[in-house]
Amino acid sequence: MITEKRKQRFQDVINNRLQDVVVLENIHDPHNALASIRNCDAFGVQTAHFVFETEKIFSPDKLGKLTSASANKWLETVTWSHTADCLNLLKKQGFRIVSTIIDLKAKRLHDVDFSEQKTALIFGNEGFGISKIAKDMSDELIYIPMNGFVDSLNLSVSVGVVLYELSKQRQNKKECYLSNTEKNELFEKWVDDEIKKKCRL
Repeated sequence: MITEKRKQRFQDVINNRLQDVVVLENIHDPHNALASIRNCDAFGVQTAHFVFETEKIFSPDKLGKLTSASANKWLETVTWSHTADCLNLLKKQGFRIVSTIIDLKAKRLHDVDFSEQKTALIFGNEGFGISKIAKDMSDELIYIPMNGFVDSLNLSVSVGVVLYELSKQRQNKKECYLSNTEKNELFEKWVDDEIKKKCRL
């Protein structure tokens, strides 16, 4: 029911999936979040964590096919009620926590080395940014240097810029990509989902 060409397309995408994850904390506008998901898919991030501690919860799996260009159906999404719970788990799993923030202690994006340890990148609310908990639990704080009058970018633009830098540094670092076991599991899931989709048509 699935052509070999389609299977090869799955495999090509999976081979470029990174271990890194994105954490979207207290995002107000679902369209901003789903546009960010589109960037995750484009730059090889397979998993996005959504934290709804202060904002109204929404399901990234059921909203915004147009905004995300259907990228949300290919990604794994995890929803949390508390930032601390999310970050504690990621730390236990060996992730380095890196938060985007306008802060005197933050490093310029291109001065940060993303080439080794797998990273969880945190992006905060459109108005007030990341929470104090996220800042305190971060291993690194970063910002995107800008030369104009504005000091911030739209959420999805920020996600795209940071993920571009991360993916660029990941090139030729095969240990930063999914393991063979993870690749096989993801391939089987996508094939299974595709078959179920065709059966419903």
